[in-house]
Amino acid sequence: MYKIGDFSKIVGIPVRTLRYYAEYGVLIPSETDKFTGYKYYSEENLIECQMIKLLKSLDFTLDEIKKYRNCIDEDILEKKKKEIEERMYLLRLKYERLTYMLEELREQKKYTIFNETEEEKVLRRKYEKRNIGKSA
Repeated sequence: MYKIGDFSKIVGIPVRTLRYYAEYGVLIPSETDKFTGYKYYSEENLIECQMIKLLKSLDFTLDEIKKYRNCIDEDILEKKKKEIEERMYLLRLKYERLTYMLEELREQKKYTIFNETEEEKVLRRKYEKRNIGKSA
């Protein structure tokens, strides 16, 4: 049996998170001292913890982990795969929208330079002349 601090170091999960997992019902310690409230973890908890970490890395929520951790099957994994595919698609759309916006913004800047007033041109040239020596 491992004390919570030792278990935390072994599995690489903060003590605070382990306490939360216990409270939430995701990873229940093998024993809890009735008088002190100390939590003790077993070898079986190590295996459970590995599964929890794996599922978390695959974007399973704590509710899903609590529900499925003892009965992961092909259907559950396929469902999660579809969810990830949908998120990837939405992220791709956002990426393309941002790319388009950047291109439009850059085009506007080019266009704006060509439509400078005479006063803006003079000021820009003065600024560029002052900064020529600084860039070298």
